[in-house]
Amino acid sequence: MTDFGCEHSFQHAAARVLEHYGFEINVSAVRDATLHHAGRAEQILQKEYQEPFRVLPAVGDQYVVAQADGSMVCTVAPGPRKAKKPRDWKEIRLAAARSLGKTDTFYAATFGEVDEVGRRWGHCALRAGRGLNSQVHALGDGAEWIRLQTREVFGIQGTFLCDYFHVSEYLAGAAPSCRAQAPDRWRRTQQDRLKRGALEKVIDALTDHLEPPGTAQELAPVSNAHRYLTNRTDCLDYPRALRLGLPIGSGMIESGHRHVLQARLKKAGAAWLMTNADRIANLRVLRANGQWLNLWN
Repeated sequence: MTDFGCEHSFQHAAARVLEHYGFEINVSAVRDATLHHAGRAEQILQKEYQEPFRVLPAVGDQYVVAQADGSMVCTVAPGPRKAKKPRDWKEIRLAAARSLGKTDTFYAATFGEVDEVGRRWGHCALRAGRGLNSQVHALGDGAEWIRLQTREVFGIQGTFLCDYFHVSEYLAGAAPSCRAQAPDRWRRTQQDRLKRGALEKVIDALTDHLEPPGTAQELAPVSNAHRYLTNRTDCLDYPRALRLGLPIGSGMIESGHRHVLQARLKKAGAAWLMTNADRIANLRVLRANGQWLNLWN
């Protein structure tokens, strides 16, 4: 029943119980059971997160890929369930880590502050195979909190790379202003330059077409791209990543958002109490991390 409630809406989960086991069960009973065991899953993970993540084995995997990002979840304030309550979107952050060349990915999720995300991210990397000899290849959309947590959590072992496809979106936005007759060709040229390490040429190509000072941000795609790149020159070393066979895109965390969090928390019309959303997120993390049997043993 908890498995169904973890995967489907509580109403659909009750229907699945009837379909598979031949008896009806109240939707509220499915909800209560799922949230109860989700609370237990949260406690299991909290106990794990209280352990130190900086105590590393002497030998680990050579490269650990670590990614983090945020996703918005629709929430409501506590109160009578049938009362009309305003909805508010809150950010839940997901962290993930995987040893290069392996398939097992380890996740962590929280509505907490960035230092809590970092602590859980460290545990993900440890479970993924981080050791004293490991290099941690972190990727993200360039958000400052991800860059800072890379330094804080992984120290000299970590390097941060901006997601290539996120950078490409900025270039695509600037392309019509830089070369109106062939925007796609211009964008591809800049992408190729980034891949071979010619960042200065990309910045120069943008500089020649900057909007006048004072232009509204939503009307200044070239300035936006220029600012994004010049503020992150230390996070754009794509040649190194390609040379070492490391990913340059954050597909791992994007996939994690879809199948770990959004598949349950962002169903059409769904709105959650933050405490319940947090519990369900941890329940799904526990299952995604291969710890599902820990709930029942």
